[in-house]
Amino acid sequence: MYIRYKKRPFFLFLAGKSYNLNVLSSLPVMLSTEQIQQLITENERLQVQLNDLNYILAEKEQEIAELKKNNSQDAELRSMLDMQLDELHLMQNRIGKQQQQAAGAEEREFELQQELTQAAKLQQQYSELFQQYTYITTQLDDVQQELIKLKKRNNMLQQIAVKIGEVESSLDNLTQERDELINKVATLEKLQDS
Repeated sequence: MYIRYKKRPFFLFLAGKSYNLNVLSSLPVMLSTEQIQQLITENERLQVQLNDLNYILAEKEQEIAELKKNNSQDAELRSMLDMQLDELHLMQNRIGKQQQQAAGAEEREFELQQELTQAAKLQQQYSELFQQYTYITTQLDDVQQELIKLKKRNNMLQQIAVKIGEVESSLDNLTQERDELINKVATLEKLQDS
């Protein structure tokens, strides 16, 4: 593009910049697909605007070149060149703003990559904690099974203790009855002897 400063032209070439956002799809998902698509769409929109502005600037360059060929209309040419220069300044400002927006989008993309990297680390930590939780849960299940077995054994021992108590009670009753019978027999023997 031609820009005149103090009537001396110089060239400024604006090349479109493409952004490789495919790397986002290979990282763990922390952002929604809609957010990633919005970022890609915004970058593409900025690229299209930059291309359009470059195309307009190229057309303006051609117009200025044609105006320079016509020496007979120098006054008009200068007036038109000044107008074109003003337009170019406006476009240059617009391009500067678009480039700032593109740089901001690129910086945001870098921040998103860092966030996704951090998210991948957190996901790994979560997986490790989940494995530990699963292992501890398995151990807890084993301990609970052992506790159930011990409770069953304890119930059996309690039932045996109850039976032993019943047998002891029966034994006490039988012993008492035996002693009573022995006393009765002894009494009867005494009565027979006398």
